[in-house]
Amino acid sequence: MLSSKSSPLFKQKIAKAIADLRDATARAAWVQWSAIFTFPSTRQRASAIVDPEALLLGSFAVSSDERRLPTVTYLWARYQSSLLSVQRAKNLAARFPKGVQEELSRFALIALHEGGDLRWRSLAAGSMKTTSETGRQKHGSPVLEGPASIMLRLRLGLGVGIKPDAVAYLIGLAGARATVQGIAEATGYYARAVRRGVEELAAAGFVEPRPTAPASYRVDNRKWADLLAFDAKDPPAWRSWASFYAFVAALSEWAVTLPDSDFVLASEARDLLLKYGSALEGSVRLPYIEGTTGEALLPLFMDALKACSEWAVGVV
Repeated sequence: MLSSKSSPLFKQKIAKAIADLRDATARAAWVQWSAIFTFPSTRQRASAIVDPEALLLGSFAVSSDERRLPTVTYLWARYQSSLLSVQRAKNLAARFPKGVQEELSRFALIALHEGGDLRWRSLAAGSMKTTSETGRQKHGSPVLEGPASIMLRLRLGLGVGIKPDAVAYLIGLAGARATVQGIAEATGYYARAVRRGVEELAAAGFVEPRPTAPASYRVDNRKWADLLAFDAKDPPAWRSWASFYAFVAALSEWAVTLPDSDFVLASEARDLLLKYGSALEGSVRLPYIEGTTGEALLPLFMDALKACSEWAVGVV
């Protein structure tokens, strides 16, 4: 029987499961980029709403698993950074490990110096590296057709900020209502600013206030379907991509220093599930771990990683 003090069995299995999850996440990211950008190409088509800031940060986290992702993020920084929210990128980056935040700073440098987008000045850090000739020869344009690009289309029409993102989120709820706090958690903006934004949207008739306590809002997808070219009865779904990518990024960082002890491995795995699992509730069907102690958690953690991999490739 292997000693819990030095048992490489689960360490190896978990390392493999994390690698598989990273691969699935990289493939999902590539499909999402192909839905909003002309440079990537893939046969699979994204049907859920693409969250551009979450996609950017997630791409940084798994770039080593898909070598084309750095080129995509570079091109977006150089040519399309104006379609991103600097404040939202900064807010969401706080959920990610330091390495992803550093990549965002490099993205901001490119957007500032090569893209001429002065909004990124507050996030730009470091020095510019020489751009490869391969990168200079490529170009891409945003894709503004199809249900997956709804968030970008709304930003193009309404301006980058809380209002188009709140509308996109509510469209993705398929008629369900959401509170100000729920919208804030999903979109990554501060609740006070979200409240002001949705109240103005309601005054303009873009969203519908509901007589609930606390106040909540919904959209009538029939009114938006013709404008944004989607099926009102089957609107594109909103997925918790920011939370998912943040979890994968944390796992990637953890995988570098996995402990040999099954007991310590289980303890650290529990901490990750407790920190990130609640944000994924309602999206990924994670196993119930309440009451599970010690090494008994490890098989459940493996199940969680498998569920995440299947979710990544199944709901893009």
